[in-house]
Amino acid sequence: MNSTTPVRVRFAPSPTGWLHVGGVRTALFNYLFARKHQGKFLVRIEDTDTERSEKQYTDDILESLKWLGMNHEEPLMYQSDRGALYQQIADDLISKGLAYRCYCTPEEVEASREQMMKEGKKPMYNRVCRELNHPSGGVNGRKDFAIRAKFPLTGTTSFTDMIRGEISFPNEDLDDFVMIRSNGVPTYNFVVVVDDLAMKISHVIRGDDHINNTPKQIYLYEAMNAQKPLFAHLPMILGEDKKKLSKRNGETSTNAYRKEGYLPEALLNFLVRLGWSHGDQELFTLDEMIQYFDFEHVQVTGAVFNPEKLLWINGEHLKKTSSERLLGILKEDFGFTHPEVSAEYVTSLITHLKQKVKLIKELPDQLATLCVAGAPVVNGADLKWNKVPEQKVKIKEAIQVLIKDCDAVIAKGGKTTLEECGIGHAEIDAKLREIVAQFGLKLGEFTQPMRLYVTGQANSNIGLFDLLPIMPWVTVKARLDSCLAS
Repeated sequence: MNSTTPVRVRFAPSPTGWLHVGGVRTALFNYLFARKHQGKFLVRIEDTDTERSEKQYTDDILESLKWLGMNHEEPLMYQSDRGALYQQIADDLISKGLAYRCYCTPEEVEASREQMMKEGKKPMYNRVCRELNHPSGGVNGRKDFAIRAKFPLTGTTSFTDMIRGEISFPNEDLDDFVMIRSNGVPTYNFVVVVDDLAMKISHVIRGDDHINNTPKQIYLYEAMNAQKPLFAHLPMILGEDKKKLSKRNGETSTNAYRKEGYLPEALLNFLVRLGWSHGDQELFTLDEMIQYFDFEHVQVTGAVFNPEKLLWINGEHLKKTSSERLLGILKEDFGFTHPEVSAEYVTSLITHLKQKVKLIKELPDQLATLCVAGAPVVNGADLKWNKVPEQKVKIKEAIQVLIKDCDAVIAKGGKTTLEECGIGHAEIDAKLREIVAQFGLKLGEFTQPMRLYVTGQANSNIGLFDLLPIMPWVTVKARLDSCLAS
């Protein structure tokens, strides 16, 4: 393959389970490579396993790719639509002496493998049907047959992996693998070559668990007199126990991370660093990933999945995400509503809250008491001021002064919030410090009860100095009044 060949890559998931993050990482590396070289990113649904393939999994795969922003350029290919073509090509290879019909039963094949193991040989098919002159009418009364590749018995099959370099396999160690089973279902190694040729795939980028499949596929390319793609085999993603992540583990499915409140760009940022690096940079935009991605910096060894790092990366991306977008996600994915307050107010709250949360799913609880118009029910029994009556009197008098001064600001400005009247964090800070000095209080003594009653929460991720300017003053006043009445 030369440098002028258009880059065409594919992501080819099997719809037998939810889209796993390992699959997303494979799709991502394909997507980045295509975008980097102005190529095409295609998607093929490998649904020949009719017993396990389900539409709900196909829908999940496509919806997850859409959520992640990895859109494919050309129509989807479904392997289930191509059975007649697979059979036609297999028959053609038989006619050319490059494949043959195998009438052995599964039990006979397994018995021959066990015998080879007893003899200290590598277990494989014993090739008893290899030279039967490809009969189509059956052998010894048997009508059912599989179709096997007539793999070379001598020599070496080699290819240059874009990540690992030269890889070679002695042909004597390779089996006459099945192309089409006796029930008519084609196997992965056969259909993947037929389909990659049909899609004009230039580069096959996949996990390194497929390395042993590659010589079988190379044989088929050569048998069909077709140009081979370039191969790149990615390191596996390992769990913290250093074992391969399971596709059937719901906690590692893409959908699970969306429900937890991860941003798609954060998940992609995390996954791109599992096996690839660009210096010491940890945080990437999608445009940066496309710009910097190359195979020279993809590692060979497995990459360990670190949930804590993913959480940190998500938190960093949350800080940079517009509050308007986060509000949209809260509504769409978490059913969040705010009928009593404006969207502008909620986005202002999110602007402050997103600095401290790590997951979007944390925001609804933080917003709940801040997005109601009245004063929430608060248990202030444990406040320190209840233990010092004289101090409690001073604090209430100080709050009354604050209410009076802010009432005057709102009346003069004719607005609904202090911020609209030009009062922000710095001005609130100065005003509260002025008042506590007037009453001989410590700032914390004054703000502790106010924070509880204004936020409605014992622990809030938004500071009082940030909240007072943006909350509608009528709401602030109602909450401070409830503080005075406690």
